Amino acid sequence: MTPVDRAVFVAAYSRLVADVWADPVRERALDRDPRALLAEYGLGLPEDVRVRVVRDVAEAAPDLEVQVSSWQQAATTGTFVLFVPALLPVAETELAEDELDSVVAGLDSSCACCCPCCCT
Repeated sequence: MTPVDRAVFVAAYSRLVADVWADPVRERALDRDPRALLAEYGLGLPEDVRVRVVRDVAEAAPDLEVQVSSWQQAATTGTFVLFVPALLPVAETELAEDELDSVVAGLDSSCACCCPCCCT
């Protein structure tokens, strides 16, 4: 696989996963016909290659290299394993006043009242 082919695959795979996370219609399409969904993202596979979807592998860290390897070896092994990691919720946390001050527009807390150009 050339670096360009790898980049094209990674970009298409990333879009597919993000869309499955964001769109219930895409999520159902993944369950119903993963081969057709892959093709919509330019990831067509030969008919003799079986597609196996592994979803919500929360206990395992996503490994892009494993996904790339599965794509590369699909024609040889006869199976493409499509990993769709779980979308973990973003934790909420409270910020202290000084932490909030440091976040304001990325400016020093002593100068959060105006544009950065006037405080130099």
